[in-house]
Amino acid sequence: MDLSDKRTGIVVLIGVLWMIITVLGWKEQYLAGMYLGVILMLLHLMLGAAKNGKLSSILFVYPFILWAVLWCASFFLSNHYADQFSGVIPDFTILGFHPSFAWTILTYWIGGVLTLTIGFILYKDEWLSEKDWQEFKEKIHMIEQSEVK
Repeated sequence: MDLSDKRTGIVVLIGVLWMIITVLGWKEQYLAGMYLGVILMLLHLMLGAAKNGKLSSILFVYPFILWAVLWCASFFLSNHYADQFSGVIPDFTILGFHPSFAWTILTYWIGGVLTLTIGFILYKDEWLSEKDWQEFKEKIHMIEQSEVK
């Protein structure tokens, strides 16, 4: 996926999303802000993982899209159970947690971390290959040498 001609648009969209999320927070529309926050972070992931303006399609699908789906599911399920048990004690727990908080632990935290970690392990050369890392270090070394002169 070529992002090189879309970078400016993505950065502008990131700024617009920050403004919208802020306004949603002022208006106490937290859930909508959280969903937009997932899009915001997905855009940051895409820009950060792109090499020379190109994002690996496989990396975009897994782990990025799966991560975003897990986070959105977490927000939805946590909100659903928070509304369902508002003002009452639930008659069950999920792994010892209140049903609304369990989804935060399972999908947002554990699911998100595992998805990105496994994705990194499986596709680490798509994130940053050893060759790319060595080229980066050489570039930094050359910059440092030019500053010394």
